[in-house]
Amino acid sequence: MSDSKRTNVRWAVAVVLSLSYMVMFLGRTVFSVSGPSIMKEYGWTSTQFGYASTAFFIGYMISMIPSGAIADKYGATKVLIISLLLSGIFTFFTPIIGISIGLMILVRVFEGIAQGCIVPGAMSNLGRWIPKKESGIACGLVQAGCPLGSAITIYLAAALLPIIGWKKLFFVYALFFPIWCIIWALIGKSDPSEHKKVNKAELAYIHQKEKVQAVVMNTDITKSDVLRTPAVWFMCLSYACATYMYFFCTTWLPNYFIIGRGMKISAGAVPYIVGFFTYFIGGFVADAASNKFGDKIGRKLVQVVGMIGAAVLIFLGASATNPTIVIAAVSLSYGFLCLTMSGYFSVAPSICPTLAGVYAGLAGVLGSIAGILAPTITGIVVDAGLKAGANNATAYGYALWICAGICALGSILALVAKLDPIKHRAVEEDKIVKD
Repeated sequence: MSDSKRTNVRWAVAVVLSLSYMVMFLGRTVFSVSGPSIMKEYGWTSTQFGYASTAFFIGYMISMIPSGAIADKYGATKVLIISLLLSGIFTFFTPIIGISIGLMILVRVFEGIAQGCIVPGAMSNLGRWIPKKESGIACGLVQAGCPLGSAITIYLAAALLPIIGWKKLFFVYALFFPIWCIIWALIGKSDPSEHKKVNKAELAYIHQKEKVQAVVMNTDITKSDVLRTPAVWFMCLSYACATYMYFFCTTWLPNYFIIGRGMKISAGAVPYIVGFFTYFIGGFVADAASNKFGDKIGRKLVQVVGMIGAAVLIFLGASATNPTIVIAAVSLSYGFLCLTMSGYFSVAPSICPTLAGVYAGLAGVLGSIAGILAPTITGIVVDAGLKAGANNATAYGYALWICAGICALGSILALVAKLDPIKHRAVEEDKIVKD
């Protein structure tokens, strides 16, 4: 292979990582679209279904930071393969084990632990493969797998649920996990230097970021340096606000359209289709804004604007009565929300590129807390609304109003974050002494 023309293996790796997100959300959303059938078969209330949905995120939170640190130190391949294989196993056993609310909570916790390793592993891997100037686009490409997985789940569920039932639907979806592992074994590597098809020109292009960033930041920053930085916490808390609504959509949006609005299950796929495209747009916008305004402003601009748009539109979707307006407003709101996601994860390559997995792990933990709260609060709010005499649309609408308020808060948190490159504590203390 000639080294004069740069190869583009990094984008093939990014596509496979995007497929890991797609498969991850196939496993998540199948529980959501099966919600009405599960609640009917076992006689669960909305609150009980919310508890079962929440259980996933408890497990998800447990494995986030450790898996990111492990992937940063030892490479992402083993982390990703083990986590996806275990996710497939727990997806398969969900309808077998989860015959009571207690057992369903247990199996969902274990699946959450397995899936909690996927995002830090993928982001750590992406940090080794993608130059900073392409990080927004790459993050958008990878994360676009999330709504794609949700949309595929809903369309397949609409076709298969009446034929095979909800239990066998889990068996079908469990097959996607080992298939991804085979694809990764053929295409992916933990580091570009390990890949036989990456030539010297591409390797040099990827490693340009290290030469440039070494001028403005220390390469020996530690985990504690990252965790004590206020901007990291502001951005990760802002991300948690985004994930509150995001996981509301993952766990409850199909029920909102089916039960709350009396629509067909396929209507619930529209927001995910919109989100799939806005993930890509968000990546381009994040990189373009960074180039024009610098990382301090550009890396958070899309989050500030996107979260405000999501808040306004989800409020309109909850308040509207016309079905077309409801679908359009909720779908556009989800689109604005997805617009922000690549921006959130492109922050790490700008301020702590050598510890992107740690940043992703912290963001994932705080996002998981939001994921724990969103399904539970939604179930409680819906049941409380129904008991107070509200109809289904109004009761579910209250939950959407909460999403709107939390998204507005997330926009404010991103606005106040100061995105300076993180420096090692010893260097900063030495500078203070000299001054």
